[in-house]
Amino acid sequence: MQEIAPGVYVKLDYEGANVGCILTDTGAIVIDTPLIPAEGKDWAAEVAKITDKVLYVFNTDHHRAHIMGNQYFDAPVIAHEMAWKEMSNYKDTFIERTKNIFKKRPEIAAQFDQVKLKHPEITFTGRLIVKKGGREVHFVHLGGHTPATSGVWLPDERILFTGDVVVVGEHPSLGQSNSKEWLKVLTRLRKMSLTCIVPGHGPLCNVEATVPVSEYIRAMRSKVRSQYRAGRTKSEAAVVISQMIDYFPYRPGDKSFIEKRIRAGVSQVYDEMKAIYGTG
Repeated sequence: MQEIAPGVYVKLDYEGANVGCILTDTGAIVIDTPLIPAEGKDWAAEVAKITDKVLYVFNTDHHRAHIMGNQYFDAPVIAHEMAWKEMSNYKDTFIERTKNIFKKRPEIAAQFDQVKLKHPEITFTGRLIVKKGGREVHFVHLGGHTPATSGVWLPDERILFTGDVVVVGEHPSLGQSNSKEWLKVLTRLRKMSLTCIVPGHGPLCNVEATVPVSEYIRAMRSKVRSQYRAGRTKSEAAVVISQMIDYFPYRPGDKSFIEKRIRAGVSQVYDEMKAIYGTG
């Protein structure tokens, strides 16, 4: 666990998303929880080393990489209203699908037998400001990546936890995105005076890290737009996958996973283009 400002901690090496912890005089606010149960327990133990009280757990999104360890904290979960709507529909099959991701790693898959989903109890839409224990913490809706994606803004420290709106060194996930809105969010971030960005995935960064994400989204939109306007079907537009696969590095064993991520992005952006240009 790394302290990036007084009382502001991050942990960047879990298999899922980055996580954070903000200390106040009355307890801590935890930002996201790990995907793998053993790492969720480890994160709870790490937080317990610096505080005996967790006030809230905040989920930046409803995706499994941000929420699977919620149960290891005895505190209410805060998330955007849209995240709550998504998570309230998660059933045991969601845990089974998560478990199946690790079917080639049975020692991890078995851990999900003990997982119970913990849903948000507190929701917001635009911005929720908590003034607690000498700190001011802003939970802010960002959008773009998903309709629910939100961040945490610390105005005194000028630190922003962006969730998956910003990722460093990997393919952004566009499968549930509004890509045009995402570009607008990234432009807005570049106009902010930030000392540090804690991205959803990857190392700590500054606003310059938003540029490769914007370039990727623009490239995806351009390539899919060309396919759509040329009269290609969505399945034919999947040729874009091979055009985008090397945009960011990936481990050889992850190629099929990355291709699946890009395919979902192509599908989503294709639908956006269809909404813009119509069917003929």
